[in-house]
Amino acid sequence: MEPIGYGYLSKHFALAVLLPYKKSFSFSQSVRVKETTPEGEDEFFPMKFCPNDTWQEHLLFAIRHEGINLQILKALFQKIETDDVVALIQKKSHSVYHRRIWFLYEFLTGTTLPISPMKTGNYDYVLPPEQYFVLDEAHADRAKRQRLINNLPGNSDFCPIVRLTKKIKSGIKKDFNAEISEILKRYPSELVYRASSFLYLKETKSSYAIERQTPTQKRIAAFMALLQQAGHVKLSEQLLIQLQNSIVDERYAESSYRTDQVYVGQTLTPGHEIIHFVGAKPEDVPMFMSAWLQTAAKLLSADCNPVISAAVLSFAFVFIHPFDDGNGRIHRYLLHHILAEKRFNPENIIFPVSAVLYKNAKLYDGMLESFSKKLLPLLEYSLAEDGTMTVQNATADFYRYINFTQIAEDFFSVVEETLRSELIPELDYLIAWEHAREKMREIVDMPEKKVLQFILFTQQNNGIFPKGRRAQFAELTDQEIQLLAEIVKAEILHRPL
Repeated sequence: MEPIGYGYLSKHFALAVLLPYKKSFSFSQSVRVKETTPEGEDEFFPMKFCPNDTWQEHLLFAIRHEGINLQILKALFQKIETDDVVALIQKKSHSVYHRRIWFLYEFLTGTTLPISPMKTGNYDYVLPPEQYFVLDEAHADRAKRQRLINNLPGNSDFCPIVRLTKKIKSGIKKDFNAEISEILKRYPSELVYRASSFLYLKETKSSYAIERQTPTQKRIAAFMALLQQAGHVKLSEQLLIQLQNSIVDERYAESSYRTDQVYVGQTLTPGHEIIHFVGAKPEDVPMFMSAWLQTAAKLLSADCNPVISAAVLSFAFVFIHPFDDGNGRIHRYLLHHILAEKRFNPENIIFPVSAVLYKNAKLYDGMLESFSKKLLPLLEYSLAEDGTMTVQNATADFYRYINFTQIAEDFFSVVEETLRSELIPELDYLIAWEHAREKMREIVDMPEKKVLQFILFTQQNNGIFPKGRRAQFAELTDQEIQLLAEIVKAEILHRPL
């Protein structure tokens, strides 16, 4: 088996690029075979499908059968002669594949090719919308030279790519918003309000717990206030800096994007680190964040799927890592901000996705590593004795055109798990508390604080009121204590799921 398409081009031109999501190989059998792998998709083509041994044929094969890989295309265009690209395009300039190559060459290199604009022919898309996450036509631009609709979900400085796999198409078909609204109708509005308050608290604690931090009450209040404004403020550099200032110790608050190299590592011994992730080079950060904000504005205003939009923008933010501290918590805030602004969840109801990410650390790590593991082998860096990192090679293109397909797939799973295991159970749990409190008052009409304490103490002791707390309820008889504990056990601990 030999790599063909993008694989051939990467090998033949020794391109320093991330491993592509889709890889193609020549195959001695007579039928095409497609396999899904942890890294993406592999397809094996019989020899009759395989291109001739020229870069032109392999490029056309890639565009036809493997789709659009912006990073490999840009690296390739920097290696080949402009005249050869012009000759290839003019050979069949009305073909949509040749027009895509023409458009993408100019888009990625900033160079206008000496080719006359197309004057006739139907408009086609840069990205086939049935295969990719794209801008809707109302928000896309028209590339008149190539008679193509530029529906790329970003710009030349930052353009995320998501393939519409079977899993993602299945997630898109699920109307989570309508399902959430129908679920909430089953509960009293006062109960929903109280549940929402608790979920804001749970999301805050979970976001800090992911980073093995226990926040102070002041930090908890600050982060909850941020979550409550999610979707109601416009994303901007100023807002991102305000977010960073609000969630870190004031001594580490930053007034602008970082100016040093950041990385995430594990210290073995002084001077010996296992590097897990390296953020974009500091000199590239202002450009990336400007492009990121432009892309965010596009996706938020366009008719783009909210789950994919949230996954793309929030994970791109943490990969760029624009601050020295606080990036992870801002990244998780952004998940909520984008879902809220896209009206994914009802007003004032938060989706505690961090609680699910915290409980599924392996899944979350896999989402982060879908990029970082492919990135690390391409970086050339040195570490000083004090831990300062210097990245020697040009790395901007590695962060420009990230494939977020796996992350989008996994985030659909996170959203569904959040609905099933966090939102609904929390509402049901509060209903159970209400029932327990009502029945307890039939036994003893205690003050609210004492009712809550009794429930909590009994819950923590698996349905048996702890003897060590007996003095706090000296006014109750043993029989009353027993009856109240049985109510807590029946209504809360043993409630039907």
